[in-house]
Amino acid sequence: MRFWQSVRFKIVVGFFLVLLPIVAFVIYNNLYAIRVVKEQISSHYNILLAEYVRNNDKSMLDYYHYLINLEREQEIQALPLLETSSDEYTLSKTRLREKLAIDSIFYSSLIDTFFVYSDKSGELVYATQYVYNSLDKLDVLSAWAKENVPKGIPDRERRWDLTRIAGQTFLMKTHDLGFKTISGALIQAEALQSVMNNFDVGQDGATFLLDADGRVLTETEYAPLKDDAFMAKLRDLNGVKTGLDYNGESYIVLTQPSQYADIRYTLMMKESYILKNLPFFQKVLNFWMPLSLAVILSIYLLFLQRVMFQPFVRLIRGMRKLGQGQFDTRLPALADSSEFSFLSGTFNKMAEQIESLKIDVYEEQLRLQRAEYKHLQIQINPHFYMNSLNIIYNLAALKDFKTVQKLSLHLADYFRFLMLGHRTVVRLEDEIRHIEHYLEIQKIRYVNKLEYAIDVSQEYMSWEISPLMLQPFIENSVIHGLNKRVQDGTPFRISIRCEDDADEPGKYALLSIEDNGPGFPDAMLAELNASAYVARSAANHLGIWNVLRRFKMLYGGKGDIVFRNGEKGGACVLVKLPRERDRSFEIEENAAAAKEEKSDADDAGR
Repeated sequence: MRFWQSVRFKIVVGFFLVLLPIVAFVIYNNLYAIRVVKEQISSHYNILLAEYVRNNDKSMLDYYHYLINLEREQEIQALPLLETSSDEYTLSKTRLREKLAIDSIFYSSLIDTFFVYSDKSGELVYATQYVYNSLDKLDVLSAWAKENVPKGIPDRERRWDLTRIAGQTFLMKTHDLGFKTISGALIQAEALQSVMNNFDVGQDGATFLLDADGRVLTETEYAPLKDDAFMAKLRDLNGVKTGLDYNGESYIVLTQPSQYADIRYTLMMKESYILKNLPFFQKVLNFWMPLSLAVILSIYLLFLQRVMFQPFVRLIRGMRKLGQGQFDTRLPALADSSEFSFLSGTFNKMAEQIESLKIDVYEEQLRLQRAEYKHLQIQINPHFYMNSLNIIYNLAALKDFKTVQKLSLHLADYFRFLMLGHRTVVRLEDEIRHIEHYLEIQKIRYVNKLEYAIDVSQEYMSWEISPLMLQPFIENSVIHGLNKRVQDGTPFRISIRCEDDADEPGKYALLSIEDNGPGFPDAMLAELNASAYVARSAANHLGIWNVLRRFKMLYGGKGDIVFRNGEKGGACVLVKLPRERDRSFEIEENAAAAKEEKSDADDAGR
């Protein structure tokens, strides 16, 4: 079959031949329109913002000239010469306050406060437009003047300084009038920002002021300004910047610095918002483009109907009849050399052979999965659970609430770890902690009869083992060793140690679990080491069978588990734990879990 005759070739080529010119036009038109609109609106907004900034700078310069011209006022010239207790001083101060109040009204577009301070009297004369925080301004300005005026105010020409008063940011300018007397003015940062309120930036845009370090000077709840990573992008920004990303959205940011203060007027808006002012482009996007795509898809669907869907329908109908037991079903032979011709021929051959085939792979796999799950799942010992609840009940009846709390915490952590049974591996540290919870619960149950010691170096704690691999051995020690031990007045002891394998250090670790109980019976010991005992008694000793099975699946032929009796009596389980495990089982297990989840989802869908 030639490639140009294949269905795949026809579909791909036909789709691109029909859609490629329109897609190319739409993409070009879209990119061109966005670029032009961004450039035009950004340029227009930038020019307008620069004009607003110049007007504010001009007002700040006028205020500075006003502070200089106060040198000529008789009241100010008289203040350093008059005694503060004289009536003339009081009258001059009153006239000066009235003048500052009248002038602040005259300059009310931006000005917040005018003030004059004479070091001789130590008193601040001021007039403010906003009285709600006038006392805060008086306190801050008076404290600042008393500290700095005696030292001499350096001349910073026309620069305004930033200061914080009552949680608000102000711009402050002072001028030395001589005789340790200064004049000054305050401008609220919000008043400077108000000139940008006329900009249409949309609901997701904002206007704000930044200082030289990129900090916002006015209170705002605008989300991007709370993001330190985004604010770092604005720190050294000047002029127009497009394509700034925040939460997957692209923004345009315009900044203009002030000539007389270390502030930057900043405007921020979504790039997508500027398209709202493009009716024609919106019409193309909202009407003509969907209409064009609908027409194209209709034509293409007709093409697919003829080339692909009709052969598919014939194939599906034939398979349905075959599934209903009509084994004489045959598909008509196709004259062309496409894939569907090959499928028809193959289907007809399959129909001839299917009567002699008996497919039971799926059912067998299900049986194997159920059997494997039944043998490997972790089961909660109901006797341990009921005994723990009885202990809690008895302790509560005795009002030993601290022990009840301790036992409840251990019991909660114990069952929480049991829920990790679906995981392939856990850290040895987690398994040891789980064992400690179990033994603490048993110590509360067997008061003064049970002791344990765990000696596992920190270097082994990060090694990986199968969940609940050691815990069944501890349970067997308590159930069989403690209960069957001859009572001689000494407590039952369990010891857990981990050390390097002497033959292959670093590659294997020897983890031993020992007790001072009666030990394993000889016959049982031989069967355990030969794996015959658990093979015959898996139903009654699921825990040991589970551990041996999962150990072999997890580590392959590496490592070993040996059962023996100690020299002084007592049972001993020695685990030769490999540092590295077989990863292939984990991959197969994950694949099987994914397949099972997919099957469950399909069943739920049906």
